[in-house]
Amino acid sequence: MIDRDRERLLAGEVERIARRPEIVASWRRSRLSGVDPDQLELPQAQPEESRFSRTATPVLEAAADTLVGADTSLMLTGPGGTVLWRWTDTDGLRRRLDRRSVVVGTQWAEEHVGTNGIGTALETARPVVVTGADHYAAALHGFSCAAAPVRHPMTRRVLGALNMTCRAEDANPLVRPTLLKLVREIEAELYGTSSARERELFRHYLSARRRSSAAVVVLDGDILIANRAGARLELDHRAWWARAQDELAGATEVTVPAGPDGPEVRCRTVTSAGRTVGLIVTVPDATDGPALPAGPASPASGDGLADTVRRRLGVEPLLVHGEPGTGKTTLLTGLGLALHDAARVPTTGLPAWLDGVRSGLRARSGVALTHLQTLDEAACAALGALLDDSPAPRVAGTWSGDPTAATPAQQALLDRFGLDAVVVPPLRSRAAEIPALLDGLLDALTVDRRAPRPRLTPAATELLRRHPWPGNLRQLAGVARWLARQDRAVVDADDLPTRLRAETPRTRLTPMEAAEADAIRDALRDCGGNKVAAAARLQIARSSLYRKLREYGI
Repeated sequence: MIDRDRERLLAGEVERIARRPEIVASWRRSRLSGVDPDQLELPQAQPEESRFSRTATPVLEAAADTLVGADTSLMLTGPGGTVLWRWTDTDGLRRRLDRRSVVVGTQWAEEHVGTNGIGTALETARPVVVTGADHYAAALHGFSCAAAPVRHPMTRRVLGALNMTCRAEDANPLVRPTLLKLVREIEAELYGTSSARERELFRHYLSARRRSSAAVVVLDGDILIANRAGARLELDHRAWWARAQDELAGATEVTVPAGPDGPEVRCRTVTSAGRTVGLIVTVPDATDGPALPAGPASPASGDGLADTVRRRLGVEPLLVHGEPGTGKTTLLTGLGLALHDAARVPTTGLPAWLDGVRSGLRARSGVALTHLQTLDEAACAALGALLDDSPAPRVAGTWSGDPTAATPAQQALLDRFGLDAVVVPPLRSRAAEIPALLDGLLDALTVDRRAPRPRLTPAATELLRRHPWPGNLRQLAGVARWLARQDRAVVDADDLPTRLRAETPRTRLTPMEAAEADAIRDALRDCGGNKVAAAARLQIARSSLYRKLREYGI
């Protein structure tokens, strides 16, 4: 830590520390935990093998092949920050990490080590980059770390963290998107390896949660899924499972007391092939906000994402962000929220727009405040005050792009929304969904046509899967309209529009290449398409940028 900044922290002059707010907040926590910035003392723990580590490790081992030559290290940790697995590209970096005890079995919780990638990502449950002197411990100033929490794909509980580390002088803006892509791949693999019983219980949980405002807990001998009110009940799920096997045997639904002074609990068994495979426990008096209407799933974002948003609406205002055209507005309006588009403020006027929002906040259906990134300082302040004065059970907002690019006024508005935002992934990271999404768009366009709609050959489908889709679903809708106008019965890859073929890479990108392409698109967007400025922001030569633009079809 720089001595000047350390003195300001100790003197309570936090506002004078010229570092990112998340770093300053972490320094505060580190100081309150009694961490000594001059002594790096790491607790040791025996890493336990778990389904999380068994599932994540093969994903990371496969990704490591694409990182060879990047002089970086990957680390997987458990929820307490214990390193479960480590891979390092070079002997030099390996020795450097070993000297600092960055090895399997060490614990990197913020309360022990202070500000660091793993501990701070787990503490805040958000991705974080900690470079050089951002670390609280002076011994870590030679490293740059990017880390992000990994969540259970159904319960959203944090299972651990993924960390990428390199030398501080080798810090690269492409590390963060690479890291987040790997986290998404791990979470997708976790969902794919979930047992049929887990998925069945999760489906019953969602159904019970939609129909009732009660505390809801779904369990068996190993699994417990609960909403916020259900978690407060602190049920011993193994004891209740034993009770279901014994006292409740043969009963489909019963009401029993939770204890001598406890509320009445409604229990319903989940059966499969004549066997009890789970138990749904609800407590009607332990309300957790109004019941959530089911609403249709959003085809633009997938049933799983719609279920995630539906489950979290009503707990606190929810932010949904992602690239333009990914279907954020479709997702929220599909859940029954009334749309209030901030992009209309310049035409309708701020007072009239706020009046509409105010009326919407009084309705039970809830509101979707879209395009928040278009609001200026005055509008952000006015909307923030309105949200403070008129709290509503179901409020969601959308932000196109990266929320970290918000102005101070916009950030003050976003602070009203929960920390754990929902990210709608770009279409290029959902290549497997493209055929189904295209079918749905064509269904709407060709429903009244007598002639059969065109059929894509495997080569054409593969080309669409490789395409980077900078316009996301809006661009895919344009392809659907083009297909709907074709008279031919079969469309091959060579039949697709020339521009679409020209912008498509010849082969599928590796995770590292896809992350690089994402970072280049972000830089070009932020720089208004100026390639010279984008190359400077990415810290690469212009010739390298032009070559990558050609390679990635950007």
